[in-house]
Amino acid sequence: MDAFVAARDEARKRLTAADHILTQTYPLLRDPKLLLAVLQHLQEALESCMLALLRHEAGTKRIPAVPEDRVARLTLFRQHIVSRYGVPNDFLRLMGEVRETLEEHRTSPVEFVRKGEFVICDEGYRVRTLTVEQLKRHLVRTKAFLSFMEEKVNRNDAIIARRH
Repeated sequence: MDAFVAARDEARKRLTAADHILTQTYPLLRDPKLLLAVLQHLQEALESCMLALLRHEAGTKRIPAVPEDRVARLTLFRQHIVSRYGVPNDFLRLMGEVRETLEEHRTSPVEFVRKGEFVICDEGYRVRTLTVEQLKRHLVRTKAFLSFMEEKVNRNDAIIARRH
């Protein structure tokens, strides 16, 4: 259970950091590059939520040990956790969208700021923008995923406690 608690606490910490940057730091500095930091914290919070669920299941011996590889963890999550806990597709789409945006940023040859938005262009000059409104929606959905995860784990622990 300590591994679960560590992952849950990491998710909370990352969410708090993302929220602080988005609501406190960004309005003061107005630097759109801070939006990338928010997105990075959101990705780490989402992955920590996923890891917490996996570690909880591994702790109850329902799945094998949690792999270190991110791709293997995502596969295990989709195979065992999504159906067992009824994880809404909205959360899976959010995880994919955040991961894709950060990957495009890493491989992007051109990035620039325009009208308060951070613009990422790929090699074919397809454009993806990061806006404050978009990240606020992502923040709300990530908080909802954290709450979902905590609720499901608490409910599962209560059921297990009643059986013993």
